[in-house]
Amino acid sequence: MRNITSKYTVTLKLSLTILLSSSKLFATDRIPVLVEPVDSWNQFISTNVYCSVAMPPLHQISSHAEAELTHVKPTGSIIRAGELAAKQDDFYLNQEIEIIRTDIETTKIHLNYAEEELGRLVKLRVSDMVSPSHLNNLKLDVDTHRLTKQRLEEQLKIAEYRLKKLKHFAQADSQVLSIEANPGERLNPGQKIMQLLPITTAQVECSIPEEHLDKNDIERNSSFKLEGQDIALRNISYTVHPETQNLNLYFEASREKFQSLLVGQRFEMTVLTSLSSMSQQELITKIPSDAVLLEGHQYKVWAVNSDKRIVSKDIQIIDTLQNHFIVRSTIKPGDLLVVKGHEGLEPNQAVSPTRRTAT
Repeated sequence: MRNITSKYTVTLKLSLTILLSSSKLFATDRIPVLVEPVDSWNQFISTNVYCSVAMPPLHQISSHAEAELTHVKPTGSIIRAGELAAKQDDFYLNQEIEIIRTDIETTKIHLNYAEEELGRLVKLRVSDMVSPSHLNNLKLDVDTHRLTKQRLEEQLKIAEYRLKKLKHFAQADSQVLSIEANPGERLNPGQKIMQLLPITTAQVECSIPEEHLDKNDIERNSSFKLEGQDIALRNISYTVHPETQNLNLYFEASREKFQSLLVGQRFEMTVLTSLSSMSQQELITKIPSDAVLLEGHQYKVWAVNSDKRIVSKDIQIIDTLQNHFIVRSTIKPGDLLVVKGHEGLEPNQAVSPTRRTAT
């Protein structure tokens, strides 16, 4: 009887040992997976748009007076701001100004005489020695001379302004685009002399599909990069191109800042649109492309939590890089994603993560 009891005790101990060993082995049976951390990314959507450099508004130089053209810069010349571009003869206008000044002085003499005579006769009117009609005529002379003097002074201002405008200066650094009058030609007021192309600024026009443009979002939440530098949006078109269904964005670029821009040049510009409309739980992150799985119509990843168990998370891909995706999701920078060993994984499954070595 004692032998049977002893054998039973040994068998029970052996069974318990095997059971405990099996439980311990099961507890440490974690599936090995290769993981890679999530990188942070700016909270913007980057879009490239096609642009071109359009000709800026031209500066038209025209004659302000009837005067001969004596000097003009040739076509293609570069003129700096404030430099003389064209000049007209000033002889006749100077003489006209002298004549007006003489007429003003003459009118002043007549006005002074009329005012003195009127003052003298007003005193005699008290003694009824001057008729009312004679007095009224003197008042009319005073008013006439005063208005004539005023009109001549206005004419003098106009003539002096025209004299000043006989010399034509460049308003900004420019290139002479065309010549429309020749030296020796007697010009009339308003006649065109030359056209200048400003070279300090360039007008940039970019096309963007209408369905991709939210005007309020573009104006409030977007920034623009040209050659890696910021460029300010000037205006948005309100008309759609009938063939391409594109709208235009207009920019004004300083040539001092963007020296390589030439009229007619085509290039791409980067538009960075802030994702301020997304929920606070969502982030924009950069994840390895090996971590992304397609299940039906939904992209997913396996994330490893602090307990070394995996969790399935939905993602929305918003941009593609060489070996990474830019995604919108609840994934945070630093989270570990499974990049190898996806097969047979189930939610909340324990894993043994190993970080992939950067190559």
